[in-house]
Amino acid sequence: MESWTYINHDNINRVKYNEALGRNFNQNSLYAQDFVWDALHPGWDILISGDYKLVVPIPFKRKWGITSYRQPLFMRTIPLIGEFDTTSIQQLCAVLEANSLIIHLNFPKRIEFESEENGVYQVLTLLDDIESQRASYSTNTKRQLKRKQNDLVFDSEINPDEFISFFKRHVGFKYGKLTNGSYERLKNFITMALERDLGTFTGVKKNEEFIAMAFFIDFNGVRYYIKGAAGDVARVEGAMFHLIDYGIAKAISKGLKTFDFVGSNAKGVSGFNKKFGAEDEVYGILKSSDLIWPINKLIKP
Repeated sequence: MESWTYINHDNINRVKYNEALGRNFNQNSLYAQDFVWDALHPGWDILISGDYKLVVPIPFKRKWGITSYRQPLFMRTIPLIGEFDTTSIQQLCAVLEANSLIIHLNFPKRIEFESEENGVYQVLTLLDDIESQRASYSTNTKRQLKRKQNDLVFDSEINPDEFISFFKRHVGFKYGKLTNGSYERLKNFITMALERDLGTFTGVKKNEEFIAMAFFIDFNGVRYYIKGAAGDVARVEGAMFHLIDYGIAKAISKGLKTFDFVGSNAKGVSGFNKKFGAEDEVYGILKSSDLIWPINKLIKP
């Protein structure tokens, strides 16, 4: 068995971490960036094999004397940085299970896990021009885009506080577990992306009032649709169809190659994404619990 080393947050060598990403460009996704981890799971740790030959960020948490590794909110997958094979994955799982009582982590679907559970998200391959792209939209989407073209106005003058307030007001009820701390981490994520010139707000207005908003991050040829929200008026007006089409058109104009919808497992959301020609991608979910009864009935992975 190869030697794995657990490194706590304060001892992470950021230079070597980013050098590992540079050696493995195909794994240099948004969710592998250290600023994303700083925003969404402050105090994150890492596991390494060799001298940062294999690297895995770890969302460590300890509460009530219980150590857990749980997927951070607003982060789809835990990156596996380096050339992992079946053996190294098995070793990683063994190390994680030996050091934690509860595990619920999502990993890129490159290698099979023994305890297999899958999640899905949708990805759209971008073409060279928006008219060719729109030709692959569903009939309903094309019909929606022909409506209200003169009534809706796009506006990018949105700040993080406005977006969080709008998001919380219109779709926060769908995320019952979100606390004030959760919204603060989302705001920090957005702010850090804006500071690095990676983030973009887009809003749709009707009668000079915002009725829909979205936040995108453009990174390594991919436009990530991080979060969006729409009110009742937007649903009547079909505003989200216009907003996503606008976001796709902007991505194409910047020469980006992929539009990543980020989610979703929910049929309604995934069905909407597929109306733009997006296809499912799969990620693996690793779950385990060593809690004893009856605690395992109260705290689930």
